[in-house]
Amino acid sequence: MSNSIGDPELIAVWRDPQFDVRQRAFYYARVIEIPTPRWTAHDARRFGIKPLPGTTMKFQERAYTSPIWYSPS
Repeated sequence: MSNSIGDPELIAVWRDPQFDVRQRAFYYARVIEIPTPRWTAHDARRFGIKPLPGTTMKFQERAYTSPIWYSPS
């Protein structure tokens, strides 16, 4: 299997257009990973069988970063 979608790295700068230095805030990023084969896909390939209709063959993980908290001085 090969990975032909997505990027190996993401670099970005984001600024909060509504940022108020007097107000508390927190920021975090949510990431959706590229779809990866589920164990059912690996087994079907290994044993050379056709999966049953409706069998989930891929899975898509999600990740969340630790928050960055801002408190006014």
